[in-house]
Amino acid sequence: MALAAQRELKVGAIIDKTLAVLERTAGPALLFVVVLTAINGTIDYFTWDAAPLSQLAATPLRIAIGVFFSFQLLKIMVDRTGLNSRGDADVFLPYFGLSLLYGLAVVVGMLFLILPALFLVARWCLAQPLVVARGERVMKAFGESWERTSGNDFPIIVAVLLFFLVPMGISIAAGLMFPKGALLGKTISQAFGTMASLLSLSMGVALYGMLIGAPKAAAPAA
Repeated sequence: MALAAQRELKVGAIIDKTLAVLERTAGPALLFVVVLTAINGTIDYFTWDAAPLSQLAATPLRIAIGVFFSFQLLKIMVDRTGLNSRGDADVFLPYFGLSLLYGLAVVVGMLFLILPALFLVARWCLAQPLVVARGERVMKAFGESWERTSGNDFPIIVAVLLFFLVPMGISIAAGLMFPKGALLGKTISQAFGTMASLLSLSMGVALYGMLIGAPKAAAPAA
């Protein structure tokens, strides 16, 4: 998929490019949803009636599993869209650290109403792809993402809302509609929550291609 960098983004273009990334990685994307739904659903099923401290103790496990599988899928997305200029460098630890900081910042933003969290999501949406595609250091990835997305906050936020409102709404509704501990309810909730994560990864790669672009081909040898 040829991805040429551009400065001004349109909501429709973001959606089209995101769907193109999903089309390129349909098999791994489906596996991502199935595996994470099964793992998180199992953890949730066996801990839903546990003591609060026991439920809290499962949180680091959920985070570690989620970051691991998102990293694997993001690598595939970057490779299949021709955006990889990292080579074979191992960047899992920087990606893990960045993901923790990114998630914490968004949660803090949520505490100050929804808009600050959406703004952070929009401005840092390139950070994870920058680490995986180019092997950037964590703080440099945050900084470059902030600069590259400047002026495009609004279309990115709109695209985020369009992509995430439906799956997250279904995920929350399933948790409320079914009895506590119901396997079907937990499966639906986890599946659509994982789909929201999948769309986030896909949109990050799409925006990376639109704002940064594929690496320039090496000059032919003389």
